[in-house]
Amino acid sequence: MVSTRSSRRSGVGVGVEEDENRIIVVVTGANSGYGLGICQALLSNLSLPPGHPVPASTPQPTALPPSLQHLLSPSSSSSPPLDRGKATKSISETKPPTLTLILACRSETKALEARQTLLEGHEKELSKREKKGMQSREGWLEGLRIVWEGLNLDDPGMGGKGNGVLGFCERLKDGYPHITTLYLNAGIAAFCGLSYLRFIKQIVTEGMPRAMSQPGTWQFEEKGVRSADGERGMVWGTNVFAPYVMIRELVPLLRRSPHTLPFAPRVIYTSSLTARASKLNEHPLDDFQLLDYPHTYSASKYMADLVMVQLDQEYGQPSGEALSDERPVRIFTVDPGCVTTNLGRANFGSIALLVKLKFFLYWLAFYICRLLGSPWHPVYADQGALPMIYAALIPDKYLLEPSQVPSQKFAVHATRWGKTKVDYGEVDKWEEGEELGRGIVERCEVLRKEWRRRSGLE
Repeated sequence: MVSTRSSRRSGVGVGVEEDENRIIVVVTGANSGYGLGICQALLSNLSLPPGHPVPASTPQPTALPPSLQHLLSPSSSSSPPLDRGKATKSISETKPPTLTLILACRSETKALEARQTLLEGHEKELSKREKKGMQSREGWLEGLRIVWEGLNLDDPGMGGKGNGVLGFCERLKDGYPHITTLYLNAGIAAFCGLSYLRFIKQIVTEGMPRAMSQPGTWQFEEKGVRSADGERGMVWGTNVFAPYVMIRELVPLLRRSPHTLPFAPRVIYTSSLTARASKLNEHPLDDFQLLDYPHTYSASKYMADLVMVQLDQEYGQPSGEALSDERPVRIFTVDPGCVTTNLGRANFGSIALLVKLKFFLYWLAFYICRLLGSPWHPVYADQGALPMIYAALIPDKYLLEPSQVPSQKFAVHATRWGKTKVDYGEVDKWEEGEELGRGIVERCEVLRKEWRRRSGLE
C-alpha cells in the first residue's frame, strides 16, 4: 500500500522514477515536533479527493502584507469574486498528484516509528472522511511513499557519502528526479539547565506568556560547544551552515520540479520568535561561529534568517530568460511559536520520572499561556506547523517579490480557543543586516567549497 525506501545501501533501494505528477517533499527533523506536524499537515491537505480545495492554500488576511490586502478586500460592486476565505488550489480532477515524503533525520528507528505514527493517523483521518460521506482518492495510498533518508547535520559527509550533509545531498541528487519543497526544520540548542529563581522573576515582571516564549537569563546554554569533528561551532554549524549548504546543493533539484505540479518549488526554514538582531554582539563577523556567545541558539537563528534573506534574493527572482533550470525558488523563514518539543528536554535533567513530570508541566504551562491570550503558544506541533504549510502552498500572487521584502517571515498566531492563524512578518532589521548577511554567506561559501574540495566533489 505504501512503499518504503531507506538511505542505506543494504536497504530496499533509493529514489523514485521520473514522475511529473509527483510532489516530493523533504522534511529535516521529521521524526518529532514541528517536523512531524509538517508531515501530518501535508498528508491531510494533499490527500483530499479530486476537485476538493486545499485548505492550506487559502489566503489569510493576517498573512498578507499591507500592500496586498486589496486582494481580499471589496473595492466596488462590479469587482470579481473575492479570494477571502477561498482556497486558491484544488486537487486536480483529471490527474491528482501523488506524494513522496522524505523523512530526513539521524535515527532510522525513530524515523520508522514516525512513519508508523503518520500512517496510522492518516488512515484514521481517511476513515473519518469516508464516514462523513467524503469521496476517497482512488490510488492515493498506493502511490504514497514515506521514506527515510539518514541525515546528520553535525557531520560534513566527506566524500559525498554516508549520512552527513554532503552525503545526504549527493544521495538525493542521485536518487530523486526533483524536489518540490525543502523544509529545513531540524535544529539544535546547547541548553544545559535553568534558574527557577530567574524564571519566576521574569514571570512576575513580564508575565508568564513572555517568560515562556522569550526567555531572559533564566535559560542556560553551554558556551563554546564544537561540532563532533571539532572544526565548527556546533550550534552555528547545525542551524546556519548546514541549511546553507543544503540549499546550495539542492537548488538544482528544486528548479527541476515540474511546472505541471500545483505548487511552486520553495525552501522553508524554521526560525524562532527569539531570532533578533539584539542577540548578536557588536562585531558579529569576528565570531561568526558563535563560539564565545553565552547564548547561541537565538543568535544562530537570526544569522540563519539573514542568510535566507540573501539566498531568496539570489534564487527567488525570475531570470527573465524562461530557462527551466533557472526557475525561481523562493526561500522563506517561519516562526512556528512555542510548542512542546524534545528541544526543551535538555533542561529537565536525566531522571526519567522527573523528566516526564517536568515535560507535562512544560506542556501545561504552554496551554495556560494560550488561555491567557498569548499569540505565541499554539501548544501542539501540528498547529505550529500551519505557517510552514501555508508558506509552501500559498500562490505567488499573495507574496511580495524578493526585491521588495526578501524571505518573508510567516509567523504562527495562536488564539485562546485554539483557532490558529498565520501572521505576516519580516526578518528583524533585515535591511540594516544586508551587509552582515552577505558577510555570513561569503564565509559559509568558503567553508562549503572547502568541504567539497576535501570530498573530491570540486
